[in-house]
Amino acid sequence: MKPSFRVIPPGAAQLAADAGAPFIAHFDGDRERLQVATSAAGIGLDLTGPTIRVVATSSQLRRLASQLEAIGSAHAAALRRFLEPVLAWRLRSRAFPLDRPIVMGILNLTDDSFSGDGVGRDMVGALARAEALRQAGADIIDVGAESARADRPVLDEEDEARLAGGVVSGLAAEGHVISIDTYKGLVARAALDAGAEIVNDISGLTLGVAAAQEASRAGAGYVLNYSYSVPKRRPDSPPVYEDVVAETVGWMEASLAELARTGVGRRHIAIDPGIAFGKSHDEDIQVLRRLGELRTHGQPIFLAHSRKNFIGSINGRPPAGRDLETHVAAALAFAQGARIFRVHDPEGARRALEMASAIVAAVPGDFAPGEGSWPWRAGASAAHMTLAAPDKPAPEGQRW
Repeated sequence: MKPSFRVIPPGAAQLAADAGAPFIAHFDGDRERLQVATSAAGIGLDLTGPTIRVVATSSQLRRLASQLEAIGSAHAAALRRFLEPVLAWRLRSRAFPLDRPIVMGILNLTDDSFSGDGVGRDMVGALARAEALRQAGADIIDVGAESARADRPVLDEEDEARLAGGVVSGLAAEGHVISIDTYKGLVARAALDAGAEIVNDISGLTLGVAAAQEASRAGAGYVLNYSYSVPKRRPDSPPVYEDVVAETVGWMEASLAELARTGVGRRHIAIDPGIAFGKSHDEDIQVLRRLGELRTHGQPIFLAHSRKNFIGSINGRPPAGRDLETHVAAALAFAQGARIFRVHDPEGARRALEMASAIVAAVPGDFAPGEGSWPWRAGASAAHMTLAAPDKPAPEGQRW
């Protein structure tokens, strides 16, 4: 699915060193208006390819957006969404600012999770697992009652709704922020009525909009997951992509338009590139390599990559042994704009993402030395090193 608009952003390092680093924007169609608008904005354009290619700084793109609006171009709204991204993910009763990483811990109410960490239908075990996830750094608990594996059965919707609703009610009573991992309207309703704040819908609207409508009704957060086919069913033939990333951007464009018709507000929607959903492991890696292009739509980027099989293709490790690789991928994804991470190991994810955030998102001075941290060892020499212990203790929060 070809996008009508796509942006390739500069890297975080480029922007840190040069606030005027250029973005590359691709526009499909409406060529005449684009030529008029770019000329008026003083921006060059490349007409030689299948799309119009514009290389411009952020301030130049803002001028272009104004010109496109003035002449009624269909591209104006899309460019404006990119330039004015959602800054906080709205849920039912709160919002998560997107200037820091958000960690979602996984709570599987199954015995057949691919990662082997399901608690089954044990309410006591579910509550204990959720608390352990929170203590390990999870901001959100994602509750799933049905395995997403294609080789596991589909649960009866009413039975799943009773199970999920009961567990969510118990979690809400303990103050957890809860996401319900479901594509079924009845399950979403039961969980939301019990106190859930988010619907994490893996279907990508391939089975209709029932779950999205429930999120809209409740004013909840909603995760739009890229999906090539319906949940729990592998296509007979492998998908064929000309450019998997550009086509994912195009799929999101169409799906966000459909989702808007259900009434889910823009600030409530996060988008998930669907790692392991209708792509080969190589294509999953391509998406992770170019994840920044999903910033085109200005929506929060949600990544559910934890322990998935693309990691096994790289190093052969089983799911339970893939946390380190999961955290490496999360840190690299943060540098490209991802902010919400669904993981099995919140503690490791939090540590990796804190470091990524410090390198990528902090500004000069955030970690500068403060009063008393220098010169705490002024005049130190090799003679001091013969002592069994330093001649004075380092200040707390030493920054030299």
